[in-house]
Amino acid sequence: MKMFKIESMPAKICLGISAFLLLIYSMSFMFFATEYVTGGDTGFSLINNGLAGVESDEAYGHGGPESAFNGVLFFGIFISTMLILFEGAKGKWRIMLPVTIGMATMSACIWAYWNPDSAASDTPKYVSILVTLVYFAAYMFLREEGVNDGLSDFKPGLKVKDKIAMSALILLVIAGLYYSLRMIFTPDEVISQGFPSDLSDDLDKLGLGAPLPTTVSVTGAMLLIYTLWSALVLMEGASGKWTIMHPSAMAFVAATVTTYVGLVAGTARLASDNNRADILTIPVIMLLVLISYYRLKKEGMEDEMTFMGEPAEGGMFTNGLLILALILGLLTAWNNIDIIF
Repeated sequence: MKMFKIESMPAKICLGISAFLLLIYSMSFMFFATEYVTGGDTGFSLINNGLAGVESDEAYGHGGPESAFNGVLFFGIFISTMLILFEGAKGKWRIMLPVTIGMATMSACIWAYWNPDSAASDTPKYVSILVTLVYFAAYMFLREEGVNDGLSDFKPGLKVKDKIAMSALILLVIAGLYYSLRMIFTPDEVISQGFPSDLSDDLDKLGLGAPLPTTVSVTGAMLLIYTLWSALVLMEGASGKWTIMHPSAMAFVAATVTTYVGLVAGTARLASDNNRADILTIPVIMLLVLISYYRLKKEGMEDEMTFMGEPAEGGMFTNGLLILALILGLLTAWNNIDIIF
């Protein structure tokens, strides 16, 4: 049995590069966000911003929790990329077009909001362009393998019948647009509303300084992807949409687990009422995604669901989701064990 279900070698290479970069950044941010924003001063880091020992820099120690959340969002995109590799390209425009839009937006935001006065490494500016280009190249290479199947027949409308699932999806789209567009277009306003101007400088040494506009705008760009996925389920119907709901569910389960372990460890952001509201919003979003998924099983959510190209049962996803939550919870707790104990 072949591991990868796509035939195009250039597409495999491009998706492989995208998946590798997404995995590296997601793991680095999810588990080593503090170390990333302090340049490695606080411990081991897979990658960092290059500011070790430069505590006077404007970017030093800023946005650790926000970078961690971005890592979770990257993780969901990584899962969706691997899903294409393992399950085939047919009809996967539903994954790839929203991801391309989000990645292009992310690249534009990083360049637009980059702080030229900081000595932080410029690597993210170029990596964002690279991952966007290779991902879009993969999409173009996969046209002959049916990636666009169903695109020409797409006619937007409210295609979900279950009222509870429809309400959940509408809330997801509204909330997603609210958060993502504010973060993309007015990150400074988001920061000013969420972070008091008199935050202690000591927080920078813990990676808890207020985030920079670049970090906030990247969050908005990634949230846009998940918002577009929810909108697709709502407007095209539930049939076969496990391909976009699985990555969303995994991302927000991971976000909930890592955030609440962070609360216990003292690494979560609690600088304002807005921060507290955001923390409460994360599990609500997770529940809305899961409610939508399970309510829509009777409308074909799991139609043609596969695992490694072979037919799969819904119980496999549920078990996988629980295992993911357990593993991430244990890893996050272990990573913060010196803080917890």
